Amino acid sequence: MSQCILVTSGRGGLGKSVVVAGLARALALQGQRVALVEGTHRSLDLLFGVSQRAVFDWVDLVEGRCSLADALLPLEGALDGEPGPTPALLCGPSYGVPLPPAPPLGELCARLEELYDLVLVEAGDQPAGLLRQWARAASRGVVVATPDPVAVRAGREVSDLLDEEGVPQVQLCVNMLPADFLKTRPVPDLDWMIDQVCAQLIAVVPWERVLSGPLEIGKKLRLSNVTKIIFDNFAQRILGNYIDLWIQ
Repeated sequence: MSQCILVTSGRGGLGKSVVVAGLARALALQGQRVALVEGTHRSLDLLFGVSQRAVFDWVDLVEGRCSLADALLPLEGALDGEPGPTPALLCGPSYGVPLPPAPPLGELCARLEELYDLVLVEAGDQPAGLLRQWARAASRGVVVATPDPVAVRAGREVSDLLDEEGVPQVQLCVNMLPADFLKTRPVPDLDWMIDQVCAQLIAVVPWERVLSGPLEIGKKLRLSNVTKIIFDNFAQRILGNYIDLWIQ
């Protein structure tokens, strides 16, 4: 059964674009047909190196200026030559583009779910109110938070928002966990993060230099074997398979 998964965070700079990209790649390598949607503003087009090919966005689509086939960008090269269905990207609007007051996002996700096994929507909290509309279209939510108190508090705020909008399942992805976490203790521990965000833990992605700055997902990205395995396990858990949570 297809799923529409909303990946979000309570503030910017926590790496949700990279999490979406890495998860999409891992799901495709496991044979899943994956569509990525930039729910608020553009970033994934740059990560995948397709910004020059981005002509239409989901606003164009819902307002009838293009077809779904025209709006979707195949992400050739995203799997770096490994076998799997090619993911596709539906771009978000550029900054300053006026948004429709009540876009039919449920209908949009339903159309995508007819073609894809997983629809991953990356959305932040701006413009105001748009995240709630994406939440109403989602069947599942993943809150991305880093191990610092401000990110955790923001994660709780967005977790409460998803709960208010009736998202059936809300889970936590801890991102950029430093190797010296047990020594530095920026937050008490992961259990504290789980309790504060009020969401079940689904993945812990370690800090890695290649993921901490500007990057292009695909052939130019070289994840460590550990991070690849963690994203593979993340994908398996999204698919409902029991995989022990590996914390590096």
